[in-house]
Amino acid sequence: MEDEMKIILLIALVSLLAMYLCYPKVCSFVRVFNAAPGEEGGKRRRRKSGGMGKMEMSSEQEKKIGFSILIVFMAAAFIARLIGAVVYRGYEVDINCFLAWANMIFENGIGNFYSLDAFTDYPPGYMYILYAIGALRAVFHIAQTSTLSIILTKMPAILADLAIGWLVYKIACKKFKETGAACIAGMFLLTPAVILDSAVWAQVDSVFTLCIVLMCYFLTEKKLIPAYFIFALGILIKPQSLIFTPVLIYGIVEQVFIESFRQDPREVFWKKFWLNLGCGIAAILCIGLLMLPFGFHDALSQYTETLGSYPYASVNAYNFWTMIGRNWAPQEETLLGIAYQTWGMISIFATVIFSGVIFFKSKDSRSKYYFTAALIVTCVFTLSVRMHERYIYPAVILLLLCFAARPRKKLFNAFIFMAFGTFLNMAHSMFYFDPNNFDNMASIPIFIGCIMVAVLIYVIYLAVACYAGYASESVEHEAMNRELQHIPWKQEKDRNIIQASDKPVKFAGIDFILMAAITLIYAVVAFSNLGDRKAPETEYSVLGDGDLVLDFGKEVQISKIWNFLGYANNPKYLVYYSNTGGDEDWTDCFTEESPLDAGSVFHWNDTSVDLSARYLWITPSEQTYEDSIMEMAFTDPDGNVLLPANASVYPALFDEQDLFTGRATYKNGTYFDEIYHARTAYEMINHMYCYENTHPPLGKAFIALGVLMFGMNPFGWRFMGTLFGVLMLPIFYVFSKKFFKESWLSTVTTVLFAFDFMHYAQTRIATIDVFVTLFIILAYYFMYCYTRKSFYDSSLLSTFIPLGLCGIAMGFSWACKWTGIYASAGLCVIFFLTMIQRFREYIYASKHPNVSTHGIHHQQILQSFYPKFFKTIGFCCIFFVLIPALIYILSYIPMSDGTDNGLIQRVVDNQKSMFSYHSELEATHSFSSNWYEWPMMKRPIWFYSGEVSETVKEGISSFGNPLVWWAGIPAFIMVLYFGFLERDRRGRFLTLSYLSQYLPWVFIGRVVFIYHYFPSVPFVVLMVGYCMKKIVDWRPKLKPAMFVYAGLAVVLFAMFYPVLTGIPVEVEYVKTYLKWFKSWVLIGNLFPIM
Repeated sequence: MEDEMKIILLIALVSLLAMYLCYPKVCSFVRVFNAAPGEEGGKRRRRKSGGMGKMEMSSEQEKKIGFSILIVFMAAAFIARLIGAVVYRGYEVDINCFLAWANMIFENGIGNFYSLDAFTDYPPGYMYILYAIGALRAVFHIAQTSTLSIILTKMPAILADLAIGWLVYKIACKKFKETGAACIAGMFLLTPAVILDSAVWAQVDSVFTLCIVLMCYFLTEKKLIPAYFIFALGILIKPQSLIFTPVLIYGIVEQVFIESFRQDPREVFWKKFWLNLGCGIAAILCIGLLMLPFGFHDALSQYTETLGSYPYASVNAYNFWTMIGRNWAPQEETLLGIAYQTWGMISIFATVIFSGVIFFKSKDSRSKYYFTAALIVTCVFTLSVRMHERYIYPAVILLLLCFAARPRKKLFNAFIFMAFGTFLNMAHSMFYFDPNNFDNMASIPIFIGCIMVAVLIYVIYLAVACYAGYASESVEHEAMNRELQHIPWKQEKDRNIIQASDKPVKFAGIDFILMAAITLIYAVVAFSNLGDRKAPETEYSVLGDGDLVLDFGKEVQISKIWNFLGYANNPKYLVYYSNTGGDEDWTDCFTEESPLDAGSVFHWNDTSVDLSARYLWITPSEQTYEDSIMEMAFTDPDGNVLLPANASVYPALFDEQDLFTGRATYKNGTYFDEIYHARTAYEMINHMYCYENTHPPLGKAFIALGVLMFGMNPFGWRFMGTLFGVLMLPIFYVFSKKFFKESWLSTVTTVLFAFDFMHYAQTRIATIDVFVTLFIILAYYFMYCYTRKSFYDSSLLSTFIPLGLCGIAMGFSWACKWTGIYASAGLCVIFFLTMIQRFREYIYASKHPNVSTHGIHHQQILQSFYPKFFKTIGFCCIFFVLIPALIYILSYIPMSDGTDNGLIQRVVDNQKSMFSYHSELEATHSFSSNWYEWPMMKRPIWFYSGEVSETVKEGISSFGNPLVWWAGIPAFIMVLYFGFLERDRRGRFLTLSYLSQYLPWVFIGRVVFIYHYFPSVPFVVLMVGYCMKKIVDWRPKLKPAMFVYAGLAVVLFAMFYPVLTGIPVEVEYVKTYLKWFKSWVLIGNLFPIM
């Protein structure tokens, strides 16, 4: 990440944290609502009885203090903007246009402006402002490119910022005391996105946004006529104002056609109707009148041409289209067979319908206009096409006004998240975007796009949860008080925090049936097409057994030399050919300077040649120190096998010719890192020096078990990994059932995990990631079981069982791969948080010693805490230090380092070697990827490539199921929110579990790959399941949708099955349906296997 982006991210995060920390202080100034007599809890009957609650009033002193604070904020904001305007000239294209246009319109006159031979794409409204700036420059002889000229050009937007700040203060004063209202206004004025847009970028979004905010304010105050004219002014300034047209229409329908029609006498209603109709027409005519001086046709073309400009899915708007890698993609391209432009129109139509339903269902008269406007612009920006990065700008102000008019924490969260995402989008576009080195799959825009999509989902959630219904003011204030009580540092210090042990989760017969069914179905799929059950077994060493002199009986045309190597990779040979076999009649084919490289181990390697000969002589190169060939084959240009006439002289090389199929595939040999791990398994079995020593040995020992059972063939070396992948499913089901306590959710999450692409592809290749991942799942399952037990109401032994099993599983994970150590950090944090909880319960019990909680007498807590605590710590020293260390050391028994050193010395030496390798590795790889790209799957790892014909190819890639991984991004945000802001124990457990697998990779400097994300995948699925449970608890009717979602994930797995398995597939099918992004290779011959 470049330095500019680090600074941008730092500013965004600091501002996000600062605004969040301001929340409790701002809320302390909420006016107290005193319910009217007879109004109990804000029930609806206040509307019938006429009883009116009273809002707490401010003293004159409070008003003076609040207004003084506002003035300080506005002064500071103005100074900050002046500094920004001076220090940074602005976005070159925009500031140069504004500077030139101000001169052009003043010097050539308003009537000639649009007819000049120059680029102009702004409507007349802002041109009047630029005319005034041009006049000032002319009167005071200010140079066009001077600093003062730039400040003047930026001043309208800066003043609009201040005007909006004052309006925020005015609106907030109705629900907050003046000091709180001033703080909210200050929050807006100092929001980085707002300062960036006006003072730094030199854009004018705040000018037309001021018109939109005023329109919503007038609508809220039931002043339709001023709203018409201010909206017309907004349209004159920027065409983007038209996005908010539905808000004005909703206001007209509600206030004229519903309220007035129902409440007023008919003559009054018709009077209002004609008055509003006349004023609306007058506002439209004002637009036309103000366009006339420019030439009506020329001015109108600024709107029509703007609507037709930038025909792309996204124009640096980091939204849904950018999230899927379609930034700057032509809008005529298709998604699921439908053009992006059509999807955009569908989204606008759906937005209008949805926002209308929410608006008319909402009874909140104070904030719904602001919220509806924010909802519309957020939906349009995120889902429609041709959006620019700044089109989301008004949503920042509108969401803050929602909070100012309706003080709810959820609305405040929406504001700070929107401000966070908007700033990242605008700042990245301004400072980081380079059109000459543009990559629509760049990870940062995609990541920001994910943030904006998550914000949209949250805003839609707020629409349904907070606006589709009625709540009285007293209910609102009660809700506000409850939210303040949930802020950790505001909570009552003496709250009862004692937790009882969970009751055992009951597994019904249906659980065993579902678990077995999913496991069995997956096992059948996983073991199908796994690999051949036979491979060459007899071996020959040219170095040890002698040179090869092959006689084909007659002169033959040799096109390819094939070999299936044994344990030694890349041996090199010299090859000579002859038609007579005489000592002096040999011609060089491969020499010492350019020897034949025999390729990779346990794999059919081919070398292309073009020679006509009867005899071949193969001898080892001086570069070869050991070799092992299991079988050889020769083919002519037509692919026919050529068997030497003297093949019987070398039986080890030509006794298994039936295993040669004419090409190398994943089924008949190793691919990707199997050349290291499968080879080492073979070496362990045969007590040889173990070549692969950059990871602990236990995973390779597991692979060796499969080889012992089924032989040294593809099925044998892949069997144990595939078996572990199958065993993950019942373990995961049990974990999920324990976690969620619901069979339907355990089923859905297990299906999602079973048919995740990486779970399938990564467990069918003979590498060690599958083993460490299974033991990580087990370790976290047992730790979760431990966290749900309390040693106050359970025997200490019963708490030791899951704790000890966790330590054992952790030890096995260490012995498979060092990533298990990363997972241990999370286990450690979770354990000590549990101990802190036990201690807090002890403190609480000491303050209330003579009572019971959940059947636990507090005296029992006081008597047992210290003995049980120290016994638990001692137990952990054994099961989390000594036993894992012992497991790790014993895993080295089958591993030879080629020395006679003892076990301990071999372990120590290997740790030094591994650390040196991983810390000093500077290798690169075509399919490496950065840690922050993994959840978005920018770069799948391409394991295998094969070619059947020009139109039919094979490939194996490892990456995630998009419906699972992409859902995991907003799911993590939701889990993080509930885990720490709502203090949900399960959410906190998932957050720590996920981050302990993922976060360490941020600090890894060596080349890394997407498969390093595999240990995080089980927790991604659990996070998705957590969100599904929250959604279903909130809206039970949505449960069927969760099954549909899981079904779609299975369908997606079926679609991608060929490129996850390696079976032949039509190239056109892959290009049309599977290659969603350019960086997804999936099939082809662009990347060498080894």
